[in-house]
Amino acid sequence: MRISVYIIDDEAPARRELRYLLEQIDGVTILGESSTPSQGLKGIRETRPDMVFLDIQMPGLSGIDLAQMLAELPNSPQIVFATAHHEFAVEAFDVDATDYILKPFTMERVAHSINKAEKSMRSRHGDGHTIGNGFQESAGLAAGKRLLVHKRGKTLPIAPEDILFISRTERETLVHTARETYMSRSSLSALEEVLAPFSFVRVHRNTLVNLKGIIEIIPWFSGSCKLVMNDAARSEVLVSRYNAKDLKERLILSS
Repeated sequence: MRISVYIIDDEAPARRELRYLLEQIDGVTILGESSTPSQGLKGIRETRPDMVFLDIQMPGLSGIDLAQMLAELPNSPQIVFATAHHEFAVEAFDVDATDYILKPFTMERVAHSINKAEKSMRSRHGDGHTIGNGFQESAGLAAGKRLLVHKRGKTLPIAPEDILFISRTERETLVHTARETYMSRSSLSALEEVLAPFSFVRVHRNTLVNLKGIIEIIPWFSGSCKLVMNDAARSEVLVSRYNAKDLKERLILSS
């Protein structure tokens, strides 16, 4: 599997070291590097890498803040924090980082991060199904206004308005309605794109919700919140702190 990479670190020696190690790994293509988060965000939007190696402590925007912004991009990249500081590990995994490696880097550790990212990418796109398959399945939604889902060996069409939320686990994409849960072979990013006209928004790296399916908002820690959905189980969906304000604004506009 080929994987494209972007590097963001304010220290030139660290960028050179990481670039050298990555160039030794077969299948890795380095699309670019930046010394500041703002330059990095621009470069990532232009090159759309599969994976980003990201320092944490940098002037201005921190790597954690940038990772939260990258999580909102369509087909958001895998994030590997590459830092000299071990104390940010908990925060890093709160933003669903793929890996966390410490300076000085070793070939073994960098290669392990690449392998983890590859596994995560395969999982994101549905247990071996190609990215193209996911987009093809989703593309039919615009014409027929139905999403193809799967359960117990059957393929079923369901209307967008019947979907309450969609979640991505380590192995599959799950589509939740009021009483049933189905599997989709589409990536979460593909579903986000085609369901946007139907009041669906991304509230977390791994979750889309239908604004019309929310019955309660519960304040949570550090500015985040939980959503209670209108299904039989009254499922609770966590909204990241980064997305909470935007979600509330969208709810006001859609009411």
